[in-house]
Amino acid sequence: MMKQTLNSRKEGNGKLLNLDEAVRRYVRPGMKLHLAAGIGGPSAAICEIIRQYCGKIPGFTLIQSTLSGHALNLVHCNLVKKLVCSVCADISASARPSKIIQRAYESKTVELENWSLYSLQQRLMAGAFGLPFMPTRSVLCSNIASDNVESFKEMEDPFKSQGKTGIVKALNPDISFVHGCAGDLEGNIILNAPYGEDLWGPFASSQGVVATVEKIVPTDYIKKYAALVKIPGYIVNAVCVTPLGLHPFSLPNPGISDFEPYEKDVDFLNDLHNASRGSDTLDAWIREWVMECVTHQGYLNKLGPDRIVTLKERSKDWKSKVSSIPTPQPELKNEFDSEEMVLIAVAREIVNSVRIYGHKMILGGAGSRGIAAWLAYYQLKAKGYGIELITGNGQIGYTPLPGESILSSEAGVRSSKMLTDTIMTQGVFVGGKSNRCLSLLGAGQIDKYGNINSTTTSKGQFLVGSGGANDAMNAREVIVALDQSKDRFVERLPYVTGRGDAVSTVISTMGIFKKTSPQEELYLVACFPDSQSTSLTENVKKVQDQCGWALKLGSQVEEISKPRHEELDLLRWLRSENRR
Repeated sequence: MMKQTLNSRKEGNGKLLNLDEAVRRYVRPGMKLHLAAGIGGPSAAICEIIRQYCGKIPGFTLIQSTLSGHALNLVHCNLVKKLVCSVCADISASARPSKIIQRAYESKTVELENWSLYSLQQRLMAGAFGLPFMPTRSVLCSNIASDNVESFKEMEDPFKSQGKTGIVKALNPDISFVHGCAGDLEGNIILNAPYGEDLWGPFASSQGVVATVEKIVPTDYIKKYAALVKIPGYIVNAVCVTPLGLHPFSLPNPGISDFEPYEKDVDFLNDLHNASRGSDTLDAWIREWVMECVTHQGYLNKLGPDRIVTLKERSKDWKSKVSSIPTPQPELKNEFDSEEMVLIAVAREIVNSVRIYGHKMILGGAGSRGIAAWLAYYQLKAKGYGIELITGNGQIGYTPLPGESILSSEAGVRSSKMLTDTIMTQGVFVGGKSNRCLSLLGAGQIDKYGNINSTTTSKGQFLVGSGGANDAMNAREVIVALDQSKDRFVERLPYVTGRGDAVSTVISTMGIFKKTSPQEELYLVACFPDSQSTSLTENVKKVQDQCGWALKLGSQVEEISKPRHEELDLLRWLRSENRR
């Protein structure tokens, strides 16, 4: 009699469901919904939730690290009673405040609970471990702590090795939605990498997981890539095939065969951003792109095959750029604009700090000036320094290329030396005991001690939230870059997103400021060249006039030297395709 092997048995339909049926079966009003799948979350699942609940008042609690793209429309459609998050922003080429969230925050139609990226993951981790709380280095001495007194406490170190430490309360969603590159019929899921904020919510969810995937694969395929399987089948309720399930955001290939990645649809995100400026225009946009599409296949049909092919082809472009670093042209004119001057000044400060302190990693924020970290990276590599770029979501040692996002992209993933998650990046590489990391951050506002605000304005308007800023300030050294005005350089912050103990340098659009100890005030050490100023003294006075406190001066204030041609060449190469 012929023996039947385990691998030859038919797998049947397993947990395979259509997405609309999975949402109907497992989502109920009043639930705490966790959305995982990188920046913006599992878009196809989010659209289906909107289709089934739009016009109703389900009162969901939404737990998501980065609220962007389609996920913001859950708030606009009044489906969310409470939002537990780190970032709310319109993200395309860079991040900017969301009009949807600002309207909801101002009208108090949603309760907003804001955490840092790392501390929110620690809450979910505690929930997954079945522990009541988790200790954290983040959040302490910020308004995040005072805003969340029911879920954040300070305690004395019971082992007396340190002083006070923070603890965050466990968080358990009811159900988690994830999107993976591939999964088998039993729900074993290969996620895209890096893993960012996607790992702990699914394990913390009390009623399991609904997984959307690009494709279904045999269990033998899953076994072949077992090291990349991050969601085990036993916690999964349903598996739903949804090609392009992360659109309009990117889905890099984590290293599996027979898989087509795709890049972020910047044009789509810009259209959504423009529509979201008004409630009526956004209603029309949601009607066109979500409600009238009826199903995810209808959404793909509306995108059209040409657009889909373009997004997939774009993920292959990065390979041709690796060897195209420009050769400096000495004869080029050194004409430059003010933003180029700022970016080059930031890069110089990074280079100088790495030389002096021996940093091994640079964390660049998601703002547009994060490209200064890329410029410094190439300059340091050319001089033989062993330096690595990292992102808060788990990309370690990637190679920056023009036209590629500072956020997740195929180029970032495929050129990385390590792919991990936010817990490892922010908790160990950035904020761990032996970290050798320099963080470059932007901010909405800053005070004279280097404390920053990226959460709310003095008029109570929501900005973008903490994101990883609070966590990044646990690095060995922090450099902050921001525009200068009295509204941004303030005597007293309306909200402290992160304390400035590790801030050593601030570069504004007018000058460079330093401090040499955590409690010291920032003082001016250099001014940018100003063609309208007749003297350095006049230039210094302009900087002081645009500072909200009585600005102290260094022992010697200098004028910053103009960009060199090789700096401009390299910067323009890096920015050449990043402005679309």
